[in-house]
Amino acid sequence: MKKVFTVALIAFILTGCTDKKTQKQSALDEVIKIHDKVMGADEHLMKNKMLLDSMLKLPSLPAKDTAALLRSDLNTADSAMENWMHKFDPDYQGKSDDETVTYFNDQKKQIAAIDSELNKLIAASDKYLQKVKSK
Repeated sequence: MKKVFTVALIAFILTGCTDKKTQKQSALDEVIKIHDKVMGADEHLMKNKMLLDSMLKLPSLPAKDTAALLRSDLNTADSAMENWMHKFDPDYQGKSDDETVTYFNDQKKQIAAIDSELNKLIAASDKYLQKVKSK
């Protein structure tokens, strides 16, 4: 009976460790997935920033304040992404599994907020650029 209990306990512990490792990997995968999506949008952001920079040099640009604000907001969003990337630690060594999962979940929230802001600003700058081009 003791042997059966010991084997069951060892199996339970190993299963628990595997579940934690799976949770850690899943949480990291979710962060990386959002990061990759943001990086894909980064090219669009840079293109819009360059177009706005060029347009701001024009003397007769309609709604010049709007263009300047959009460019500034795009720069801020780009800086937020760069700052997040510099601070993010995918290895997160020396922490417990629970701490690591919590860290990755927090990072997921941060990068998701950056993604949301980036998408909002790209849409706004696209709309402005389209409006200016049609005039």
